[in-house]
Amino acid sequence: MLSHRLLGCNPLSELLDELVSRSLSLGASFAECRFERRFSTSITVVNGVVEKLSCGVDSGYGLRVLVGGALGFASASELAAGGLADSAVDSARALSLRVEEAVALADVPIAKASFRAPCRESPDAVELSDKVELCKRACEAAGSVDGRVKSVTVRLADEVDYRALCTSEDAWVEQTIPRVLLSVEVVAADAGNLGYYRGRVGAAMGYEFLTEERATTLAEDCARRAVRMLEAERTPAGRFTVLCDPELTGVLIHEAFGHACEADGVIAGSSILKGRLGDKVASELVSAYDDPTIEGSWGWVPYDDEGVKGEKKALLREGVLTSYITNRESAAKLGLKPNGGARAQSYAHPPIARMSNTFVAPGDWSFEEMVEDIEYGVYLLGSRGGQVEPGKGVFQFNAQEAYLIERGEVTKPLRDASLSGLILETLLNVEAVGRDFKLSPGYCGKSGQVVPASTGGPTIRVRNAVVGGAR
Repeated sequence: MLSHRLLGCNPLSELLDELVSRSLSLGASFAECRFERRFSTSITVVNGVVEKLSCGVDSGYGLRVLVGGALGFASASELAAGGLADSAVDSARALSLRVEEAVALADVPIAKASFRAPCRESPDAVELSDKVELCKRACEAAGSVDGRVKSVTVRLADEVDYRALCTSEDAWVEQTIPRVLLSVEVVAADAGNLGYYRGRVGAAMGYEFLTEERATTLAEDCARRAVRMLEAERTPAGRFTVLCDPELTGVLIHEAFGHACEADGVIAGSSILKGRLGDKVASELVSAYDDPTIEGSWGWVPYDDEGVKGEKKALLREGVLTSYITNRESAAKLGLKPNGGARAQSYAHPPIARMSNTFVAPGDWSFEEMVEDIEYGVYLLGSRGGQVEPGKGVFQFNAQEAYLIERGEVTKPLRDASLSGLILETLLNVEAVGRDFKLSPGYCGKSGQVVPASTGGPTIRVRNAVVGGAR
């Protein structure tokens, strides 16, 4: 042990090593200790008035051990690490008494890495007053677009997240990643009609990402879109040829397909993709990836929370299911290799199989080519939530914006539009993939854990899609 000190001896590495060594002395065959210290800020400004403001530091340890074929986990704040090893081992030992199948962890290269993301202006070094002022200017920019804008909510969230990992296999990984996110929600009203739009920008970068120009441009765009929806007519219901914009394409591939690719769900039988590796499950025009290696992206994860280097994973290659998203435990059960998909919300959570940046790869169609031969269809943009059942492959998503397509032209705005159906049928019905491409930042929830994740892709055209609206 402690050969990771070649990267630099420090009290933290010694303490993590002590917790790992203590776990082994208590009977663990494997131990993995993570430390995290996260600085974060959260600001909400409504119509120029600060509604919420919080700023602080959270730090602590998470220890996972393997005893008697069972994994145990315990966590503690930075000031309360005493007894952590005993708690984790006791947890694993209790679970081992009723385990049906012994847990194994797939072998991985022993990582030795110290990584700090590029950052010109660390979020924790920026004055709170400057962050608040940026939010207020975004509010003002949105409100100045049109007198029918009635409410503007701006939220700013940033963090500097330091994580260190030490294992009994002698891995040592430490990484520091800053993140900044700005969201704007606009409500417009006129003659009893309401228009709503929400937009976000975010990156795994320093505060230099949040320029005033970027913030006000986002705010003005959200306001214009909300006002445009005041003129919207009700959406016709039925089956149509549909265009999904990059944001909705990303939500579709993340929620309805990506979650079904997470290996723990495959093992549990809660995925429509169980046993389908190598099968054609989508149009040959569709290739999709989960890629934590995109530098500066919101879902950038250079090393996962098991110390496995992130890698670009082809979930779909020309319509064929080619991989699942794995952590070490699920990879061992499926006979696959870990591919950098283990993520934990914080030190207080164990790592599980998760997505990072999930997207459909761009094709070679222009928007004009996709729309020109649609006689009557619907153009859907953005997402306002929905429902998905990965085990059944059923989904329903509400669009933020929609427009009617008539005789090859995008015409009138529509309200209350939704897209629903069977995900594999929908992907098989993709008949054009655009050359445009966009990643959108967001948060993904699973098993009580929320992590930063991006979704995206190009505009896609789907035939015979189910659109909900007026009946």
